Amino acid sequence: MPAIVNVIGSLMVDRFVRVSQFPRTGETVAAQSVKIFPGGKGANQAVAAARCGAAVRMCGRTGSDGRFIVDALQAAGVETAGIRTDDPMSGMAIVTITETGENAIMVAREANARLERIDIEQFLATCERGSYLLLQNECSELALCIRLACERGMKVWLNAAPADEHVRAIDFTQLDGLCVNETEAESLTGEHDPERALTALAARVPHGAVVMTLGAAGAIACSSAGRAAHAGYAVKVIDTVGCGDAFIGASIVALAEGGSMHEALAWGTAAGALAAQRSGAMPSLPLRADVMELAKQPARVVG
Repeated sequence: MPAIVNVIGSLMVDRFVRVSQFPRTGETVAAQSVKIFPGGKGANQAVAAARCGAAVRMCGRTGSDGRFIVDALQAAGVETAGIRTDDPMSGMAIVTITETGENAIMVAREANARLERIDIEQFLATCERGSYLLLQNECSELALCIRLACERGMKVWLNAAPADEHVRAIDFTQLDGLCVNETEAESLTGEHDPERALTALAARVPHGAVVMTLGAAGAIACSSAGRAAHAGYAVKVIDTVGCGDAFIGASIVALAEGGSMHEALAWGTAAGALAAQRSGAMPSLPLRADVMELAKQPARVVG
């Protein structure tokens, strides 16, 4: 039986704009191209987990113009009965990407901010006790999701992105896992040094694990079992959008299948490295066989 991963999360219409360099304040630059993809952290992480072999179910909300995102989820094998498509305005992300693969993202939550309590309650009522629930900070009712899922005995993991005032107010002590990148960790702790930030966050998740992604440098983690680290894999970067979602989806599947934290970091860094070699977020998410093949290799392998 495959591992079960439940996702309550965002669906976004991603508009990718390629530029030679980011505009400065007051400057207008000509875009080299514009493409539209299905996206949203929730949808991306659901697909990432499904492509890594999990049985994935998702709850969320979008508009009729976001129906193609639901189609993409279904094509990846994600169960979408918990997704509503009746909102007047879908969530949207404007992703600006430079020639070096760096990105800047603007997000409008819209439909994701109107996910209702009844939708969440009905979805969680159908989730298996002990199964994993993956959340992000792009939807409404985040605190409610955590409380109800904990009451149901689920293993709750939060990707604290974006790290704004809403996620800062969350009680992390209820979590089984917290996943952040370096910027989010600094925003939540005030610590610039990753190791110090990891220590500070671990104190706020006393009964779970904290995982921090370090971009090309890999990832580090801290839990009751101790610390773990993975140096990652050096690859030719096309763009970095979706790499974090690939990491989270793959690492959650590894943990849900009973793997160690070291295995989870290896799967996650491999998935992120593979995603960096393709354009787009959801289209770049790798398959299980490719993730497992790279994860067997020594860290810092040139791809």
